[in-house]
Amino acid sequence: MSATPHARAAAHRARTIAAIARTRFANPRAILNADGRAALLEIAALLDTAALSLETAEPGTWDGVVITNTMDWDASHALRTADTVAAANPAIGFPPRFTQYVTAPVFGNDVDLPPSRLGGGAGPALIAQEGDLFARLHAVHGHLRLKPLSRDGVTVGYLKAAFALHWRHARLAESVAADAARPCNQAAEPASTGEPAALDLTGLTPYTVGIIRLAESKGLRAADGGTYRGVRRITLNAGGKHGTFGTIQVGKASGRVLRAELIHGNGGIERRAQGATAVRTLVKNERVHACPDGCTAHSAADCRP
Repeated sequence: MSATPHARAAAHRARTIAAIARTRFANPRAILNADGRAALLEIAALLDTAALSLETAEPGTWDGVVITNTMDWDASHALRTADTVAAANPAIGFPPRFTQYVTAPVFGNDVDLPPSRLGGGAGPALIAQEGDLFARLHAVHGHLRLKPLSRDGVTVGYLKAAFALHWRHARLAESVAADAARPCNQAAEPASTGEPAALDLTGLTPYTVGIIRLAESKGLRAADGGTYRGVRRITLNAGGKHGTFGTIQVGKASGRVLRAELIHGNGGIERRAQGATAVRTLVKNERVHACPDGCTAHSAADCRP
């Protein structure tokens, strides 16, 4: 007995998402570290395994009636593992339970919206961006629900649209980090009683140290912004609410620069670069602005001479 239409539709979705993962892997501008790229390939392979099992497993029957809302162990295990890989690598832009897209034709389940990436201190602009992304995802999910057994190009298009939105949502995490580094969001600190602690350069490559020194020479104060999931953040701040600020992100194990972002004051346009050479060029060409104490300007543009 051949696979049911429900299983074939689920297999089609699995192969489509596997292709999305491989396309993202092949784009050097999308995934910025080896762990993320490896995770995408692993997810693609697991989805291929699930698709093959869905296409070839004999459907069960009960009193002569074919059971359509069940999935064999091999497919279920591959999908659960893929979810685990995605949850451990949020930067790849696959939500923690993304395989709900695959199981929907079989189980009739809804696809959950991803968890919020905003903390309690997120500003209104980021909250609005996340709300817009959630609304768009909800609309895409509605279209996929209308034709759960479809295996046409329309379904492929909606799945690509959904994962493009998930990618944008994953990027909000970086925006939240940048927003937290804004001068106006920094907690007040007691007056210093001595010289500020020097930035720990242990483990950084000479080229990385050179980029940090270049930033400091242009008036950006470098400080340790902590380490998360193998990426160390070095914050840059020229001072004042309209001053230039941003981060340089460095691989904890390699000590190499991964990417950087610089912003001209609160509400300014964020400029990004990835890779050590591009980051050095970004810093070198930056026109750093330090906002004076007691500034009463309403915007960064008004603050600048």
